[in-house]
Amino acid sequence: MTTTAELKALQAPVKQRYRDDPAAAITALRADGSFADLGITCTVRTFAGPVRAGLHRATGGDGTDACSGDMLLEAIVACAGVTCRSVATALGLPITAATRPRSA
Repeated sequence: MTTTAELKALQAPVKQRYRDDPAAAITALRADGSFADLGITCTVRTFAGPVRAGLHRATGGDGTDACSGDMLLEAIVACAGVTCRSVATALGLPITAATRPRSA
């Protein structure tokens, strides 16, 4: 578990760099996909390995492929969760449990 002091030490050089050179804070994000697999799918390279996305069940999919809509919501949940834990750690606030069901 990262402590408040450890987080501040980790982020201090990054924050100083951004103060010294605000343009350094501009970061490009990217995602890559391919149509190498058969069917109405797109295989996306992720941190955990390739994920094949296909049609949602509501549009004719059979549930064997990931749904791009679910993947988008998962990314938003991850972003919000990491931000929440980062802020809580910086403020020294313990988080004992947190869940937020995702649905749209």
